[in-house]
Amino acid sequence: MRRRALPALGMTVAGLIMLLRFQTSPSGGATVGALPGPAGSGTAPGTTAPGTTPPGTTPGSTPGGGAGPSGSGGAPTTTPNPGTSPASGPTDGTYDGAEIQTRYGPVKVQITISGGQLTDVQELEVPSDRQRSVEINSQAGPILRSEALTAQSASLDQVSGATITWGAYEQSLQAALDAANK
Repeated sequence: MRRRALPALGMTVAGLIMLLRFQTSPSGGATVGALPGPAGSGTAPGTTAPGTTPPGTTPGSTPGGGAGPSGSGGAPTTTPNPGTSPASGPTDGTYDGAEIQTRYGPVKVQITISGGQLTDVQELEVPSDRQRSVEINSQAGPILRSEALTAQSASLDQVSGATITWGAYEQSLQAALDAANK
């Protein structure tokens, strides 16, 4: 039984990662729950709509002449649009979310906003009162972080097996995003 469980778990995690990295075409609709941008644009401040090229760049390049985003799995880098007012989106800085109590312990996240974009999410507190909580959160944490950075919001898909952590993570993340948008 145990011999089949490990490969099945591995395949499930790989499938989740692939699913989280899946992107729809520009005609697939607007992103729900994105950070606020110019009214009706459907994009966050400092970014361009999918499938478009920012002013002053050529397809395949990034503003400033770089070769494009690097690294494995981080959020794409963007340069703020000079015409975007800082008041139209989140203020750059680091913000702590609310501490959300669960039956297994508190959950609290900290976010970093840079260039009007959510660039980092760190877990400040997660349940660790028992070994099973540590196992769940060590698997769910990176998935939730990746989802938040991709979605640029607190609207995260539920992580199977981590329902309680997921709900509290969303609440804490939303509180931090609210603080950034004040």
